[in-house]
Amino acid sequence: MDCSVVITTYNRAKLLADTLRSLAAQQVSPDLRWEVIVVDNNSRDDTPEVARSFGQTPGLSVRYVFEPRQGQSFARNLGVEAADGAVVLFTDDDIIPNVDWVSAMLRALGADDCDGAGGKVLPRWEVKVPAWLAGRSDLMSWLALVESEEARVLEYPLVGDRRIVGASMGFRRSVFQEFGRFLTSLGHRGGRMYGGEEVEFINRLLLKGRRIRYDPSIVVRHRIRADRVSRSFFLRRYFDHGCGEARFQAAEHREAPGGVDRPGSRALLAAIRATAVHTVLRRPDALTLQLQLAMDAGRLWGSLKKA
Repeated sequence: MDCSVVITTYNRAKLLADTLRSLAAQQVSPDLRWEVIVVDNNSRDDTPEVARSFGQTPGLSVRYVFEPRQGQSFARNLGVEAADGAVVLFTDDDIIPNVDWVSAMLRALGADDCDGAGGKVLPRWEVKVPAWLAGRSDLMSWLALVESEEARVLEYPLVGDRRIVGASMGFRRSVFQEFGRFLTSLGHRGGRMYGGEEVEFINRLLLKGRRIRYDPSIVVRHRIRADRVSRSFFLRRYFDHGCGEARFQAAEHREAPGGVDRPGSRALLAAIRATAVHTVLRRPDALTLQLQLAMDAGRLWGSLKKA
């Protein structure tokens, strides 16, 4: 097998069907031997039936596997184990790849002996973007969007738009054999958006001198639904990320990349007071303070829970 596409999914059968349709429509060389692996991470909806129905699609090999351990890292690792391809590509169940996505990924991986590659993740807004969000480029990155037009070989550490993300990334199988898998102490877990596992894995490769390319000709579109353009979504995203950092620190018994400081009670109370005042007065920086407070609260909660 030349290529395996791994999709991890959790309770998104309807969205998954659209992703599988876009993969069935891929324009690839007739000589390419490739497969799609759907990793069901404990879904309670029609995910098995959707995946198996696409297994009947002519010219598209779809396999369904089940991962009972809750967590995207567990699911991605099972996908790697199940994959027969020399190259393993990853996307998500709310992603619509361009018709040349598979071909573009393989082309990028074939250039300059790259070990990994990824590309643009553009928004497919399903609702009107509110004014408060439209001007916040710092928040757009939390929607896993990558829109840079500049091709580059990535450098350690991943920052800003100088990155690739799990919605559109691929690696040679050999890197998993040499460097292991995604850390299961990181990554989304059910409804908790901890994240961080792909960043840690890519940084691990970059530190060892492996070449990973960002290529803007590789394009997917991220379906962004109404629940993801609310302030409450970003507050929860910041809280969960802070909690995930603290969980990782506890699991590894060391500082996580970038450092995770457990906020002291006095500092946290001061932040609460300042945030409350700025929120009541409707000051322009109120949301920024709220988000930072959510991050700090998540770190404190994660360090206390350690689970």
